[in-house]
Amino acid sequence: MALLQRLLSSEKIKREEVDEPCEEVEEGQPNNPYTEILLLQHHTDIVRILLRISDKRFVSAGDDSRAVIWDIQTGQRIAVLTGHSHPITCLLHLQATGPGGQGGPLIISGSPDKQIRIWNADTGACLHILSDHGASVRCLQMLSDELVCAGGENVSLWNRHGQMLHCIKSCANDDYVSLMIAVKNERIVTAAGKDLIAYRLDQGRDNTSSRLVEIKQMDLHREAILSLCVISTSCFASGSVDGTIIIWAASTLQATKKITAVADGEAINNRFSHSIQAMLCVQERYVFAGTGYGFFAFDVSTDKEKIVVQKRRAHLSKITCLGLACGGEFLATCSEDKCLRLWGRKPSGDPWQDGVALTPMERFTGVSSSELNSPSSGVWEPALLGECCAHGGSVQGFLDFDHEGIVTCGADGLVIIWKNWEMQKVRRNQAVQKLLAHWDGVV
Repeated sequence: MALLQRLLSSEKIKREEVDEPCEEVEEGQPNNPYTEILLLQHHTDIVRILLRISDKRFVSAGDDSRAVIWDIQTGQRIAVLTGHSHPITCLLHLQATGPGGQGGPLIISGSPDKQIRIWNADTGACLHILSDHGASVRCLQMLSDELVCAGGENVSLWNRHGQMLHCIKSCANDDYVSLMIAVKNERIVTAAGKDLIAYRLDQGRDNTSSRLVEIKQMDLHREAILSLCVISTSCFASGSVDGTIIIWAASTLQATKKITAVADGEAINNRFSHSIQAMLCVQERYVFAGTGYGFFAFDVSTDKEKIVVQKRRAHLSKITCLGLACGGEFLATCSEDKCLRLWGRKPSGDPWQDGVALTPMERFTGVSSSELNSPSSGVWEPALLGECCAHGGSVQGFLDFDHEGIVTCGADGLVIIWKNWEMQKVRRNQAVQKLLAHWDGVV
């Protein structure tokens, strides 16, 4: 019997089980640190992408064909990147290279308008407009500081200076390449519909002769793949709309595990209610998956399928993305129900749990690694610690800025910075102290 079938269903999943009550947040939200917000308004359509480019800046992009660089502390709009004629579907950040960072940090954007644009990440100036590939672009993946791969109607290889090195025109099927990850030994894995295709990077003698070579097609999924996740140098995972997660060996590209949310991949009530919308790996061992309205985490290091964390009903609608926040203290889940929710453990007063936890999973669960990994340990269910609701539509993306705060974007065209009130209190106190130190009068 499949792992999630045991946990999410009995012999047949009944409708009333799917419609179980959704947990409500505690009144006053005493455990939610994100209680101050900045509403950033510039986009005129759905904002789908957020990209962190430094400790103080991030980029938002979406269906209005523009990208905006923002300051995380003040919410100031630094630059607006315009030029695409269709929605921006992907963003990538390249760090500065060369002595003293002479290469300069870059932002790369892709779009169905058959353009890839390279921007100066500091000023927002457009440096290159790339169109030699002649096809729609849906995803971007960095292979090195110098090489970038783009996927869409075809797969193309570029250097950071805008030179196309190779382009593979044909794909395995009529679907666009929508997802792409880099894995072991200079390989990339692409997802197009329900198929995975792996390519090897052949490095030439110079930076202009590198090329991609297709090495394997993997077609074990029966429905469209919605998420890809690198677990470690040895394995990666793919998740599909029918609730199936497959773990692959990076060296052999063979499937090693298959985890299914529902028996035989069948839809519940004529819909795929446990589709894998998002995945996240923690400590190269625990894979979190947003499945339907809930989420779970399983341990890939064990021979047996082992769920370590589970929340069957986390939202009123499907989860769109998830990620750790505040150094692993929270798991943040975003949803079509217009909310971001924070999950974790409630403060216990236990000094080990509240002050000595070393790993992200220990910090998140409050459980020691030895106990969490014990074969006899049960499934840990996190508590709802906070809810961030200010969007007027589906929450599409999420960024963590550590103790500074978090950022969300949505179908309402808004970008929202959720400030950590404790950090803001410290800054206000510091500002007052600075004013008083320079005050000549009597206070």
